[in-house]
Order: sequence, then C-alpha cells, then structure tokens
Amino acid sequence: MTNEEMDKFDSMPFIALIQHISKNKLKYSLKNPNRIDMVHEGQYLMGIYEKKNLSQDDLANIFGQSKGTIAKALRKLEDKEYVERRIDDNNRRKYILNTTEKGEELAILLKKDLNEWEKLVGIDKLDDTTKNQLKEIARKSEEILEE
Repeated sequence: MTNEEMDKFDSMPFIALIQHISKNKLKYSLKNPNRIDMVHEGQYLMGIYEKKNLSQDDLANIFGQSKGTIAKALRKLEDKEYVERRIDDNNRRKYILNTTEKGEELAILLKKDLNEWEKLVGIDKLDDTTKNQLKEIARKSEEILEE
C-alpha cells in the first residue's frame, strides 16, 4: 500500500481508533432528535433502565466513574424526572435507582438510537470472539491500574 492509498486510520494507534469511535458516537448522539442534553447521563439512564434497582455504587462501577460524577449526573436526571432515587431498606446509606415512566420512554428511544448507530458503523457485525477480546482488553487495562 502506498502513502497515497493510506488514510489516517491506517497509521493510527489502536487506542486512538477506540477514542475516535467513542468521540464520533458522542457527536452522533448530539445530532440525534431523541437525545437529552446530557450524553453521558443518557448512558446512565439506559443502564438504570436495563438493570433495575441498581445502587449508585453499582452504576459507578459499571461505567468506571467516580461516585461524585454519578451523583451529579443523577441529580440532573432526577431534576428532569427521568430517575427516582430511594434509600435502600437494608442499608440507609445506600440509594437504589429506578427509571420513572418518563425515563423508561426516553431510555427505550436512546437504546434504539444506539442500536441504529451500531448498525451504521458495523459494530453489530462484530463476532462474539472479537467482542469478548475487547472486553478482556478493557478488564486488563483496569486491572493494571490496581496493581
């Protein structure tokens, strides 16, 4: 392959490819009519919708975010009446999260948008082996920080 035949992706390091995909997903989300003003909060909303009765700690662990970042996002979601937080009956220091009816409707639209984007870029065509390899890379990248 000559230099003329190469595009920027041919010489891009793997991690830069991942960042590029992530950045463009965010840009796509911002163009979408179903989006809420908060892209990350939309991901959290879908997570809460898909896994009922999550705690704030669970959500922080799932998305690899600090408890403070999650708490700030949850306040925005609560203010817009997408999410309800209630104190756990078994642990008064723990909050349990669930979507409201309004939040469920939006989470369904956001999930539809995500599936559409994944089809447009071809993520839906990745085989399970490739997806599992990417998950393993993500796990290892987190584990080496804990050593």
